[in-house]
Amino acid sequence: MQYSEKIQAGLNFQNGGKPQEAERIFREVLAENSEHYAANYALGMLYHSGGRNDLAIPLIKKSVEIQPDIFAGVINLGMILRDEELLEESQLNLEKALALQPDSALAHVTLVLLYIDRGELDLALEEMQEGLKLKPDDPMTYSRLGMLHQVRGDTDAAVSCFRKVIERVPEDLNAHRSLAFLNRQTEYDENTEWLETAISKPGLADKDRMLIGYTLGKVFDDLAQYDKAFGYLLKAHQIQLQSSDFSINQQIISFERHKKELNRSLLSHCKDHVINDSTPVFVLGMPRSGTSLVEQILASHPRAYGAGEVEHLRYFAVAVEKFTRKPFPLDICTVPPDHLRDAGLAYIKNLKLNAGPALRVIDKLPHNFLRVGLIAAVMPRAKIILCERNPMDNCLSIYQHFFGPAHGYASDLSALGHYYTLFQDLMDWWEEILPGHMYRVSYEHLVSDTENQVRKLLDYCELPFHKNCLSFHKTQRQVKTPSEAQVRQPIYQSSIGRWKNYQKHLGPLKKALG
Repeated sequence: MQYSEKIQAGLNFQNGGKPQEAERIFREVLAENSEHYAANYALGMLYHSGGRNDLAIPLIKKSVEIQPDIFAGVINLGMILRDEELLEESQLNLEKALALQPDSALAHVTLVLLYIDRGELDLALEEMQEGLKLKPDDPMTYSRLGMLHQVRGDTDAAVSCFRKVIERVPEDLNAHRSLAFLNRQTEYDENTEWLETAISKPGLADKDRMLIGYTLGKVFDDLAQYDKAFGYLLKAHQIQLQSSDFSINQQIISFERHKKELNRSLLSHCKDHVINDSTPVFVLGMPRSGTSLVEQILASHPRAYGAGEVEHLRYFAVAVEKFTRKPFPLDICTVPPDHLRDAGLAYIKNLKLNAGPALRVIDKLPHNFLRVGLIAAVMPRAKIILCERNPMDNCLSIYQHFFGPAHGYASDLSALGHYYTLFQDLMDWWEEILPGHMYRVSYEHLVSDTENQVRKLLDYCELPFHKNCLSFHKTQRQVKTPSEAQVRQPIYQSSIGRWKNYQKHLGPLKKALG
């Protein structure tokens, strides 16, 4: 059988839902000819479709080396690298794709997403305008333009874009959802009616039904119809739980593992190889605890830069697992301290990308709370800000938002409460072995005594007071979290005590929290 016939047979298996057969055929071709473009590319895309970008990237890179002028390979490599937050490499490939096909609206619009990731919003807008010239009626282009306006904080422009999407594709679910989330709903409108009709349609995919459920939970919360809001949220979570493999027992093991490994022994292990760089500021805590608000306040300072939710600490996981051949952070103290230092230097290098001359760069990834001991051991001069909030309000807010599989605790009130207690216990543990190393910020204090709390926060970060930090809602920067709308508003206190609106539904949560 010719190579081309084998590749086609593999693609047929893949399209027929038999990825293992497809993989076997592609690997057969590569065993005979490791330089075969189509086999490298097809196997790489097969792994990508299965969520294995770690395997996909080397193969697609190889295909691009073999045939650097094939647009599909170059642009898909750029997209996948962006998915993995390898933004420099991604940009190089997306720019190559654009050079190969300057008239490709897809290339322009994909580059927009990269520029948004890098915080280069003006460049993103320029590329988007080029994409619109090439495809002036394309709903996807308007959808991404709406997303760009939303990131820039231009709500009216975003609304206009999503309405244009709906004019062209009335059934576009994402556009309807975006409209519902852009503003606080003050009345039952035609968009809400559309969503309520859509969720009841037979044949609607479970994922779509779930996403509409979260959306209607938000809408009816806005309208103070709390029982109805909770009903939709419950339906959404029930759907999500069907595909969840979350185990609180596994989380207990994971938290204990971090306690056991990232301890005083690690501090001693690294003491002669620390990085004395005070640039990083870690803002962490449970999701929905005020981390986005704190980041926005700090990022409004002219000498600070908000990097957003970056995953650069994975350099440590890669370095540790490469040495130990065990899941991070097992046996971390067997890793030579200079290896950990090198991982820290790689972290800081990537954190500073796009930060210009900023004195402080904020890494706002809530679940870095698992790694406080690691941060303190390798980068002892880094600032660590722990955001805390009333547990009932915090957990309710998590329950009201869509989180992916990595946050499996979010879809069950009992599991959510148990997870919160694990978090609180770990924070007490960090405080015990690292007394005073974390600066704790209370969300309730921050919104009720804003100026004093902001001044203290800036003092901790060794930044002089600046008035911009009090008018943080005017700061133009990308915010890509569920809190995007909130940080565009002045401080408000209506989120305090919101759990009482749902009190009769929250029994399992209260019990789990003790």
